[in-house]
Amino acid sequence: MKICLPLLFWLLIIAIQNPALGADAEPPGATPAEARITSPSVPEGTPNAAESKSGDPKTDLSEFISTYQPYAKNISFYQPMYFLVGTDPKNSKFQVSFKYRFIDPAKSWSQHHPWLQGIHLAYTQTSFWDLASASKPFEDTSYKPELFWQSQNMDTSLAWLKGFFVQTGLQHESNGRAGEESRSTNFAYIEPSFVLMNEKKLTGLKISPRFHLFVGNDGETNPDLPDYRGYWDLRLTFGRADRFIIDSRMHWANAGGSFQVDITYPLHRLFGDNLDLYLQAEYVNALAESLLNYNERTEAVRIGLAIVR
Repeated sequence: MKICLPLLFWLLIIAIQNPALGADAEPPGATPAEARITSPSVPEGTPNAAESKSGDPKTDLSEFISTYQPYAKNISFYQPMYFLVGTDPKNSKFQVSFKYRFIDPAKSWSQHHPWLQGIHLAYTQTSFWDLASASKPFEDTSYKPELFWQSQNMDTSLAWLKGFFVQTGLQHESNGRAGEESRSTNFAYIEPSFVLMNEKKLTGLKISPRFHLFVGNDGETNPDLPDYRGYWDLRLTFGRADRFIIDSRMHWANAGGSFQVDITYPLHRLFGDNLDLYLQAEYVNALAESLLNYNERTEAVRIGLAIVR
């Protein structure tokens, strides 16, 4: 083994320096694969910062990523992503959320079976952060992996209805703790969405009721969670694409009702089209906002920044 490893190493070096020795070598006169990855062309005579001193074209990092990570294009945002500080800092909160589409719409499976394009894996993490305490501890965090299917825009023959979509899936939610502070649940859901939009003014309304059924809810640490979360919720989103958007959510359970409203505004309008962030303000008066204290009501005002609203 001591002899074989150095030998293999030098054979690899020789193969790299002499592509003709490789099984996938280019035929004589062909352009090497590396040379085909080039930067976008620029007008003749324009200095190209991507060129080396020898004048050879250089590759932008994004081109390397798209070449060696072709599946990355299937990743996109899912739920809103923000960082909000409470007027009482102990009620601060942030959230990240992504989804991944398994089947590329351009591939043959999707072309023959378009419904496959709707299969997604998603992950959302919502953290409640006590910024008032000296050690700035996280009060609680909800980890929410999810598998869902989302339809394409379905034709309803209604001229006033610009979009009708259906999403259905299975979500797990837990706070990652052990012992008496452990909380976890699972639920299956279906969520139709109705979209009305004035395309000239870019003003729209989205109505999304969701109906869910708890499956395998933890019977030891949060057996009565459905009494605080309920079995349905309603999301209404209204506004103008380049102005304010109001996003409200409400649900009713045996223990009472819950309500949350978020208002966002694109900051690029205030900074000469140079800042791609949203200013966000939130008011919440809800039961079970966090899993740890699901049987308590949270009332908070928060303000901060968002990258997805």
